[in-house]
Amino acid sequence: MSETSDVSRGDGWTLAPVLPEERPLLERLGELYLYDFTGFAPWDVGEDGLFDHEGWARGLWADPRHTALLIRVGGKPAGFAIVSDRSMFAAGVATWYLAEFFVMRRYRRLGIGAAVARAVFDRYPGPWHVLQMTENVAAQAFWRRVIGNYLGHPADEFTTSQGNPVQTFTAPGANVSGA
Repeated sequence: MSETSDVSRGDGWTLAPVLPEERPLLERLGELYLYDFTGFAPWDVGEDGLFDHEGWARGLWADPRHTALLIRVGGKPAGFAIVSDRSMFAAGVATWYLAEFFVMRRYRRLGIGAAVARAVFDRYPGPWHVLQMTENVAAQAFWRRVIGNYLGHPADEFTTSQGNPVQTFTAPGANVSGA
């Protein structure tokens, strides 16, 4: 996957590709991300006190289709986005896939997540798929609102065989939303 090396900036936040020396940081943020899922998914920690849901971190670094982007607010780590250049729902068609998206609770409901999501879509123009787990009702509302505001209309949506909603849309690129 071709990397975009520039830093996206907003009101107090930045979004930049994860550097090799930042991998341990991303993996620790991943623990917080996976913990958030325990509100609706039956995931447990291992005997070491860590999550290893399907080898999340190992899979991230092993897959060259993934690009990890670190979110910072006021210079402090605040979350991440993982973008794949190949959606599992678009066989043979180049389609971006938002594999993971996480903003720490402290920075939620401040508009940061929405602004960062727009920056991610602007960074990778073209067709997109964004999936949420059926049980994650808050994420479904967030993504429907954010993508709808980004496009100026609701995104098309389909449901996977597991019942997970997936928004599908084309991101035209920078400054589409005027925000």
